[in-house]
Parts: sequence; structure tokens; C-alpha cells
Amino acid sequence: MRKDHRRWLWLSIGAIIIAFIIYNLSRSPEWASFRWSRLWALLTGAKPDLLLLALVGVFGSYLLRAWRWRFFLSPIKKASLWILLKGQVLGFSSIYLVGRPGEFVRPAYIAKKENVSMSTMLAVWLLERIFDTVFLVLLFAAALDFEPLEPGTMRGSTILVALHRGGDAMLVFAFLLVAGLVVFWLRSRQLTAWSLLAFRFLPKTALSKLQHFLRSFAQGLSVIQSWKDLVGSLVLSAAVWFVNTSIFWLVFRSLPGGGANLSWLAAAVVLFCAALGLAVQIPGVGGGYQVSIILALNELYNQPAETATGAAIIVWLIMSVPCLLGGLGLLVHEGLTFRKLEALADEERQLAEKS
Repeated sequence: MRKDHRRWLWLSIGAIIIAFIIYNLSRSPEWASFRWSRLWALLTGAKPDLLLLALVGVFGSYLLRAWRWRFFLSPIKKASLWILLKGQVLGFSSIYLVGRPGEFVRPAYIAKKENVSMSTMLAVWLLERIFDTVFLVLLFAAALDFEPLEPGTMRGSTILVALHRGGDAMLVFAFLLVAGLVVFWLRSRQLTAWSLLAFRFLPKTALSKLQHFLRSFAQGLSVIQSWKDLVGSLVLSAAVWFVNTSIFWLVFRSLPGGGANLSWLAAAVVLFCAALGLAVQIPGVGGGYQVSIILALNELYNQPAETATGAAIIVWLIMSVPCLLGGLGLLVHEGLTFRKLEALADEERQLAEKS
């Protein structure tokens, strides 16, 4: 199946899932009294000072991510923090516009600007994904354990039970992932050779891809050359997710009504649900991200439909619009377009796969 066809297939599936969720929401009793006038009053009554702090947090998170990438690359070369920051803004703005294929814009842009191999940058990107997954799961598990939740509906109680079970399972998975990461960091060569021997029954093409993946992963871990490097990376990852959670919390605090009473840990739970919703996204529109925020606030924290919807809208605006404007400004400055960035990412990725 061609790349464009696959993309449209997944977009269609995502749109159907989002439409199904919205349809079920609209038929629930708690949404029967939804009033657009109340939603408008909520949006216009949001506190601008807290929203401004949230906006500062958004760009602060990009700066922390750039600093983390500089930390990862420091054993290879001293990368420019400004180029790394531009790469973060361009990469995330590409994701907002074209969806998940935009993920490769960040490593491709930085590889081109810093004259570093794409294989190295993909390895750093993979390492970042692992660190982010571990910290998001740990944050979610801690929030579930320490944040009192009393859903007001049977459906909310069912969702909460499922979240607790899933949180416990993901907490175990996170610890196993960290342990596996440390072991592979210490014994990457031996484990790579063992894996290739154990899976020698696979077709030659699949075995070659496995070898390339393990080699890239080992290369990514090689940027961590000491326990000090590892601890520093973990501290920066913790800072990234502290800021991301605080952005959600500041948005909730800015809203008049019950949303202002939600705790920081409640914001962490909603953030985790929003992250799950990123799997079902329509480029340029979103969808799953906002719907997940609405579901979490309405079903788990008994927030009125208007409050949940208003929070989802403001979070989306705060997270996406400034990034898109910054990305467009950088594109104009460098004489690029998002299509050229996507083409660059495809080209660099193909070169990495051949290397």
C-alpha cells in the first residue's frame, strides 16, 4: 500500500473513532443540558495572567527538550542550543499540521543543521521517546495513587477501575523498561549479538531491520557515557513533564467555576489521558487529544460539559497555536515550507536505513 493511501486509511479510522466517541457523549444525560452560551462565558472569563504563565510554560518545555537533546549529543559534538530549539518548534508544529509523519522533522532538521548522521539523531529521538514514556507512566501511576477520585456516574467508575488496573500494569512495565534500558546500556554489544542469534530464523530482510534497530538504539544509548549523564537526562525528563503538567493545571486554574479547584495531580491524570488521545489525531484539527481531555474531566472529575469542553479548547489553543506561529516564522526566516521539511525527513530517514 502506498504511503499516501496508508495515511488516508489511518486518518479515516481515526475520524470514525472520534465521531463514535462524540456521538456517545452527545447521547449521555450529563450532556443533554449543554449550553453554548455557558461555554462562551467560560472561555471569555478565563484569567489571562494564568494563561500567559501557561504559554511561557509551553515554550519552556521546548527549551527543556532542546537542552536535553544537547545533553544527549554532547559526547558527539557541542550542538547549538538555538538550532536544537528551532528543531523542537519546527518538529512539533509539523506534527500539528501533518500528523505523526512530522515526528521525523526534528531529527532530520537537526541532523542537517549540525552535520550529524540521521542514524544518530533517530537513536537520540528513540531514547527521548523511552524517557518520556517512562516518566509519563510514573507520573500517571503516582497521580492515581495519591489523587482522590470519586466519579459521579457508573461509566466514570468503570473508567476509573480500568485506569487503576492499567496504571498498575504500566507502572510495572515502566520499571522493567528502565531496568532493561540500564542493562542494554551496560551490555549493548553482547545483547545485540545474542538477539541476532536468537532470531536467526527470521527472513533476511526482517533480521537486517532488527540489526539496524539494535545498532541505532545502542548508538543512542552510547551518548550516555556515565552515571552522571544518565542522572542528568532523567532530571531533565522529569522537568519536562513537570512543566507539561503545570501547563494543564494553569489552564484549569484560569477557568471560572469548579475547574479552578482541580489539583496538580488531577492535571497529571488528564495529561495522561490526553497523551493516549494523541494516537487518534486528524492533522490540523486534532480530535482524540481534545476528546480525551473532555472525557477525563467530565467522567473522572465530574466537571460540567461546558467546563470540560472549554478546558480542552484552551489547552489545544495554548499548546498548538503559539507553536504553529513560531514554526511559520522560522520557515519564512529559513526559506522553507512544511512540505519541504517533510521531504527532508523522508530523505534523511531513507539514507539512515541504507547506512
